[in-house]
Amino acid sequence: MKDIIFLFGAGASYGCGGVIPEQPPLGSCLYPALKENYPASWGSLSPHIVKKISSDFEQGMKIIYDELGSAIPGLMRELAVYLIQFRSYNKSTLYNLLIADLNEAGILHKTLFSTLNYDCILEFCLAEMGHNISYFDDDHIDSVPVWKLHGSSNMFSHGVQAGQGVSYGTGVTFEGGVEAFLDSDRVIQKCLVETGLAPVMCLYMEGKILNVSPSIIKSLQDSWAERVLSASSVFCIGVRPMLGDSHIWDPISQTDASVYFVGNQSEIGEWIENNRVGTSTYLGNRFNTAYSSIRERINL
Repeated sequence: MKDIIFLFGAGASYGCGGVIPEQPPLGSCLYPALKENYPASWGSLSPHIVKKISSDFEQGMKIIYDELGSAIPGLMRELAVYLIQFRSYNKSTLYNLLIADLNEAGILHKTLFSTLNYDCILEFCLAEMGHNISYFDDDHIDSVPVWKLHGSSNMFSHGVQAGQGVSYGTGVTFEGGVEAFLDSDRVIQKCLVETGLAPVMCLYMEGKILNVSPSIIKSLQDSWAERVLSASSVFCIGVRPMLGDSHIWDPISQTDASVYFVGNQSEIGEWIENNRVGTSTYLGNRFNTAYSSIRERINL
């Protein structure tokens, strides 16, 4: 059982430094990047969708879900191809620094990494530092757990065959296993050639709907909630409190662990005031400026 839990959000990957080909965008800047990379799909959405998704990606995705449901699998595959490109270089990210510090202190084995991000920067950091990765359990002595609570750009249904010609709408669910590839070329091949299914990635919208292998991700979320409730320390880095994501924020509000926050001070402060009873500490608004405080809290 891991008693130190890190929960990373978009702000962590955006602010971790040392990422190629550029910093991954925050949600507010995601649509312009997708429009530029995929002008025939993301770039050809109706004007009323563009207006909404440009200002609020989650609300824009809700409109796509309601009006263009059959387009979502293809859009999600393109999103996965876009996100899998981001990776660390020369072990220079804050993720690398944190992994090294935890390992040197002899407590990496007590740590559960979890993330709401679809990118794989954290996993690439672990891999370049020689660590194996476990996506669905936390008791392997020879691997580091990385639990992706909303799925990932490198995860695909295993055991369900559906070629590129398959079309399906929002009401269809495909249950099966999950396979993950920490290989950009393999992910691109899967998305653009081998499957007509969306990756195992929750839709970036309220409710975080998932149509491919949802039971496995739901089970992972339930296990994560149990770990949070029994943890000694929980670090929430670059994560916005979203009340609709009760599977994330209910356990954090209820745990007896010391909970530490890095992110928007006003949003976090409001959430703590309205939802959190136990010990809560705000460490700073950015990963880099808060890093020394993170180290202090885990006795590094």
